[in-house]
Amino acid sequence: MSSDNNYDVVVIGAGVIGCSIAYHLTAAGLKTALLDRGQVGAGASGANFGMVQSNDAELKYSIPMVKLSYSRYDHLEEELGMQVGFRRIGSLRLLSTEEQWKGSEERAKILSANGIPYEFVTPDRIKEIEPMVDVRNLFGATYASYQGQLNPFLLMWAYLRRAIPMGLSLHTYTEVTGFGIDSGRMRSVRTNRGNFNAGVVVLATAAWTKALGKMIGYDWNIHTFRASAMVTEPVYDLKLNTILTTADHIEMEVTGKEDTELTVLALSQTPDNHFLIAQADRPGKSLSSLISHAAPKTIAMMAGRYIPALRPARLLRTWTAPTTYTDDGCPLIGPVKGIDGLILAASYRSAIVHSPLSGEVMTQLITTGKCEIVDIRPFSPERQMQQAETIYAVKSTSTETDDKA
Repeated sequence: MSSDNNYDVVVIGAGVIGCSIAYHLTAAGLKTALLDRGQVGAGASGANFGMVQSNDAELKYSIPMVKLSYSRYDHLEEELGMQVGFRRIGSLRLLSTEEQWKGSEERAKILSANGIPYEFVTPDRIKEIEPMVDVRNLFGATYASYQGQLNPFLLMWAYLRRAIPMGLSLHTYTEVTGFGIDSGRMRSVRTNRGNFNAGVVVLATAAWTKALGKMIGYDWNIHTFRASAMVTEPVYDLKLNTILTTADHIEMEVTGKEDTELTVLALSQTPDNHFLIAQADRPGKSLSSLISHAAPKTIAMMAGRYIPALRPARLLRTWTAPTTYTDDGCPLIGPVKGIDGLILAASYRSAIVHSPLSGEVMTQLITTGKCEIVDIRPFSPERQMQQAETIYAVKSTSTETDDKA
């Protein structure tokens, strides 16, 4: 085997998490290869809104990690030497009923106690914050004033633009076909483009993590779903001030009662006046990127219900990307028991906000054998999971469909 294919670390998955990890490892002097079965950002990282959010953090264990990673954005553009479109922006979650209001009280209390601004506002106050919202059927909203948003494509390429001149080896369209493991130790990654030898392999593979685990006898507690969204052409005469979400949802059948999508509204406006509108969640094992006929319809219905002025806007494109969640709402971070040199960094609830710290955590873990930046023990891949409180649950009458549309 050529020495060109020998590395200290192989990172699999070139999304925001993988790109950050690859950058930090390379900056620490480790010979690193970054692999992806497609192009950079081909999965969920290239299909999201770029929300740098802390208000929807899992409440029991994740807040310290989320806050610390969020703080890295104060200087990240300066560190990477590239603008990624980061801006501070508020987040407004619309509540239609008193029940939804009461259901948010514990979250508001915990977040506020941890220094994350999160308050309840009345319909009149909603109108002041976001004049375009139709408040006639709203009970109120929660308002998180200190959130953020960026361009996820620029973020990924900022990491790579910094790392490649330092020696990072990027390999796109390189699909993993197996792993070389000897005496319980990771030795290599087998791909459709040859073997990559390394004593440490990091899986930053989101929805593909479960399938890769099954190659080596692991069945990690990760659920997959496909999230659909769409973007409008530029709309210059409308101005959205916040990231807008709702507690309401629409559930619609796709191919039948056993195959449904759950749509909640997530809406933001880019600096160049496009409206990003999401999202329809469709559970199932399929990793297909084909959008269903139901998703654009339900997403548009939700947007038009709360922002009537947006109804005439013309769509530029729609998309679907596979993503994941865990039962307890926490990611899988840390070494895999039984295989020395295999580490997970997968299934983050909000990958964008976690990306800066993820690179630091993995680098410290690999170079020192421990992580002292933040406590990652609650995120062990071997942990016993309990059902977590979540903003909303991805659900369907069936989560095992493998449909084609």
